[in-house]
Amino acid sequence: MSHTTPRRTRALIAPALALCALAFHSHSAIAQTPAPEPAADSAVVRTQAISILPLHAAFGFYAGDYERAINNTTTVGVGGSYFSLDDLRYSTVEAKLRYYPSGDPLRGLSFGVTAGPTMLSDREYNYEDGDTEERRESITGLGVGFEISKSQLLGVDRRFYYAYGAGLKRVFFNGDDDALFSDAEVVLPTLRLSVGYAF
Repeated sequence: MSHTTPRRTRALIAPALALCALAFHSHSAIAQTPAPEPAADSAVVRTQAISILPLHAAFGFYAGDYERAINNTTTVGVGGSYFSLDDLRYSTVEAKLRYYPSGDPLRGLSFGVTAGPTMLSDREYNYEDGDTEERRESITGLGVGFEISKSQLLGVDRRFYYAYGAGLKRVFFNGDDDALFSDAEVVLPTLRLSVGYAF
């Protein structure tokens, strides 16, 4: 009896030691395995975007926008637009400031303000003694507005940029009482459906 007990003990200890060695080896292998690389979407940071409004262009309204991040929540930019309908022409150049509460500029919800000159011009016709006199009257006003929009970056390199949103703009005109455009305040809705390139 005294000879069989040590043999049984050794028979139980040997598998236990083998399991411990295997577990230690597995833990070491896991510890040495490098962490997975972060996804390209979170690793690449874009700070600038240039875009156009292609759907607007189908109706004769041409517009473009440039935006640049200045910190984690704010971007500055400039935009321009042009529209012509018969004799009426509309054009504007605006400075833009957008705030991204998520802290990820060019992505997510943003609140923006815009300001810049707005130009309107139209043709005026005078009929006297059978003759037609034509002249173009123009006026420039100050446009101030706000917008709420949402933007996103897509693609492996996060270079495809798109944004959509809406807002309002008030334009203050100062013209002569007898001119084609007199003193007026015009409120215009704005719609943003932009696609572009981020870099």
